[in-house]
Amino acid sequence: MKNSFQITLKKNEKIIGSIASFLAIIMFISLVEVFNSNIQGKSDIFIQPLATSLNGFFWSLYAYGRKDWFLLAPNLLALLLGIVTAISAFV
Repeated sequence: MKNSFQITLKKNEKIIGSIASFLAIIMFISLVEVFNSNIQGKSDIFIQPLATSLNGFFWSLYAYGRKDWFLLAPNLLALLLGIVTAISAFV
């Protein structure tokens, strides 16, 4: 049996999913700052972007399996930005 909070969440699922996806994309775009530091030689951070890309990979698999586009879109971005940023640490 669902409680009133669960019912409210279900009614607003698309709004909540859109906001969560938007915020996840902003969080993953913050890797651009790490990428710039790596390219400029000011930093050699690779563990955070590597962890981000692995996290994005597994969440993308999960989201694709469930056909959940709210999860898939930001996590594919995380996967791509994480890989590029991790590689930039070694360039």
